[in-house]
Amino acid sequence: MAKELKKISTSALAKKLGKTSRQMFSELEALGWIRREEEQWFLTTKGGFEQGSYRDSERYGRYIVWPETVKEHRALVNPEDRFTSAKGLGLKTGLEARRINTLLAELGWIKSWLKGWQVTPAGQEQGGLQKEDPNTAIPYVVWPKTLTDSAVLKRSLKQFAPHLAEVENRMGCSSMDGHLLRSEAEVMIDNWLYLAGIPHACHKVLPVRDEVRADFYLPQISLFIEFWGSENDPGYLKDKMRKISVYQDNNLDVLELQQEDLKNLDEFLPRQLRRFGLEC
Repeated sequence: MAKELKKISTSALAKKLGKTSRQMFSELEALGWIRREEEQWFLTTKGGFEQGSYRDSERYGRYIVWPETVKEHRALVNPEDRFTSAKGLGLKTGLEARRINTLLAELGWIKSWLKGWQVTPAGQEQGGLQKEDPNTAIPYVVWPKTLTDSAVLKRSLKQFAPHLAEVENRMGCSSMDGHLLRSEAEVMIDNWLYLAGIPHACHKVLPVRDEVRADFYLPQISLFIEFWGSENDPGYLKDKMRKISVYQDNNLDVLELQQEDLKNLDEFLPRQLRRFGLEC
């Protein structure tokens, strides 16, 4: 008669692998061994194949147990096969790693920490694992490769990419911070300022006699920002020249962006803002 395998709880398995219970449940969920429904964990077919089973306790109710030998399972010993960095997520979404990290921070899944990033409890629930660069000791976080399937992340990515909002307003584009703007170009600029943590106002009235509005205003350094779009419209070109004259005549600081600058805001805006005394 075959000897019955010794089985341990998921929390005990986490302890043997040097992980928190939260991390262990997240990893097993990412593996597809368990699933969560109405605040309870259930075995999947795959989890059953790995010899997971249920145990009933008067104190804890029903919970999942595993063969103690599962601690040597390749998928648990080498989680890197299932996880990727912000750079890897960026390759799947077409964004730079820095932008992925700012989006994840905006969701509350990571926070800035010692020149790097630290996973939060909310990030751990998404399967994030804390890591540290062996050479620099800078902390970073790795994520399940399936994170790009997350509905929450998909929504954030969709907000970051300019999209038309279903509102009846002359300003019909919605940015990540809720501003309603006039064009996708303005949304890109607004999103960049928001994710960089720079306070800003939209369509701010200039401190001049006539009512003239700037696209953006940064109160921290008293800087106005203007984006100049297509000049094919004679009326638009006339308004542009009038606004430029207003800035010059009143000695107001203004940062001007052209269409081609939108292609690389991560380089253009920090460099230009530094000229006006703002490091970001």
